[in-house]
Amino acid sequence: MTPGPSLPRFEYFRREIGLDEARLEILRPWASMLAERGRKAGKYLDALFRKASPRAYLDFALEYWGGASKRFWVGWYSTLWHRPWDDAFLRELWQQGADAARCGIGVQFTMLGEIKSRQYFVRGVRRHVPQEQVPAVASAVVDLLDLCMLVRVRGHTAHHDSVAQPVLQGLFHQTRNPLTVIGAAASRILRAADDTGMREKAQVILDEALRLERMTRDISTLNAVELSEPGFSAVALEPLLRSLTDELQARPGWPQGLEPRWALDPLRPEVHSDPALLATLLREVLANALEAMDPARPELTIASAPDPSVPSHLDLTVQGSGGLPPEEDPSSLFLPFHSTKPMGTGFGLPIARAAARKLFGHVSLARTPGGATCTVKLPLKGRIDDLGLVVPAKE
Repeated sequence: MTPGPSLPRFEYFRREIGLDEARLEILRPWASMLAERGRKAGKYLDALFRKASPRAYLDFALEYWGGASKRFWVGWYSTLWHRPWDDAFLRELWQQGADAARCGIGVQFTMLGEIKSRQYFVRGVRRHVPQEQVPAVASAVVDLLDLCMLVRVRGHTAHHDSVAQPVLQGLFHQTRNPLTVIGAAASRILRAADDTGMREKAQVILDEALRLERMTRDISTLNAVELSEPGFSAVALEPLLRSLTDELQARPGWPQGLEPRWALDPLRPEVHSDPALLATLLREVLANALEAMDPARPELTIASAPDPSVPSHLDLTVQGSGGLPPEEDPSSLFLPFHSTKPMGTGFGLPIARAAARKLFGHVSLARTPGGATCTVKLPLKGRIDDLGLVVPAKE
């Protein structure tokens, strides 16, 4: 099922475009003329969507637009010019985009329909509205149709996102089950075999089954991160980081004798972030540092300081004693499937970078004396507003 629309974000679009009651009053005297032009727009959209949809016309018309596509669009454009631009209006627009995607109509055809409709209505304004009123009326028409396009396109993309998620999640579960069976069988052979060669073969099968299971889990995590809609709030960094290091310390593979060094900025204890996404990001960064660590010299330093180049952000650095391969470009380690570890999946850092992008942050790797440093840039507390948008810096 396609998730519902983000109405506060669409309200923000409406306000930014400048659509208010005053603009609606400009359009109302010309609603009848514009509704008449809506007949041409409706006919065009009907013909366009019939061409663009791979499904039978009768099928999608009956299922999604009340039995007749042309009648639906003519009716929509007849009422568009005097109805309030409220939540119900925004939901309808969003649903129209989702329905077009469900019918297989590409987003480029949805946008083409909006552009052609705009041309019909603007020509009507120029032909029927007194010359001195044309600029104001045409501007209101164009702005309203731009809002329609913005919201419909978001509904269109939301539908495709909702289709991809269950497919990949299903692939993960369907792949994990046989891998679990293969791994269990290899474990039994490993325990029972007397022959050294047989045990070695069973160990290879077990290791690869476990690696593939981790890979499917990581692909599922990356997909979930890419499709997520962050919910921002103030997050205290130190409790989260200490909880994650405790979690990783309880797992196999924690370097013996490792005690992390902490140097977090006490004046900036919080960032503005999505708690779950931030935990995913930092877990992957810490795990990567541990996996690359020099076992003979286990060292880990976790520090934070203001970003000198971007005052709105905090630099969180994770410095470990494990170095980067000398022949590798550090940026290549953020590519999926690219791993320098024999049993690695190549998804840890791509997951971290995807989560950072969602959080208006950034992740980078660099060689530093004694090892490598991963830098995570995160917005400071108060730098993301209630709509999940960056608060502009004061000049």
